[in-house]
Amino acid sequence: MQLEQQRRRTGTALVLSQFGLILMCLLPVGPVIGSGQLRPLGLVCLVLAALVGGLALAAMGSDTRVHPVPDATATLRTNGIYAWLRHPMYAAVLLACLSVVLSTGRVLAIVAFGALVVVLRAKARFEDRMLAEKFGTPYADYAARVPALIPRLRRSP
Repeated sequence: MQLEQQRRRTGTALVLSQFGLILMCLLPVGPVIGSGQLRPLGLVCLVLAALVGGLALAAMGSDTRVHPVPDATATLRTNGIYAWLRHPMYAAVLLACLSVVLSTGRVLAIVAFGALVVVLRAKARFEDRMLAEKFGTPYADYAARVPALIPRLRRSP
């Protein structure tokens, strides 16, 4: 029971860090680098974020969760967008925040985005450990062939 409580606290800390950094990316304060030349690329990232996030939400349906510790009813999803990425919602969040960085050039957004990459990577590794424990060999096989956050251009056979 104590291990489960520690896992829940760790997961909650990661979620709170994630949302705090997303908020920092969105705050319209601080100095700006550049003059908006990267806004079109930011728009492309935002469209990709919406696509990836939408596909992940469609695949998860009512099982969508923010907390990385799987609940008792969790099922292993390996089809749809999950055949390309193990953590598509994290990828969508990173793409959306990158779109803000590219569109605004705000220093605070750049720093927050860098920290968000670290936090979401840690959250993905933490969640991978929980899923490997819950699903065993099927998850290990899945994780060995499907990347966490950045899809391969060509899928492995």
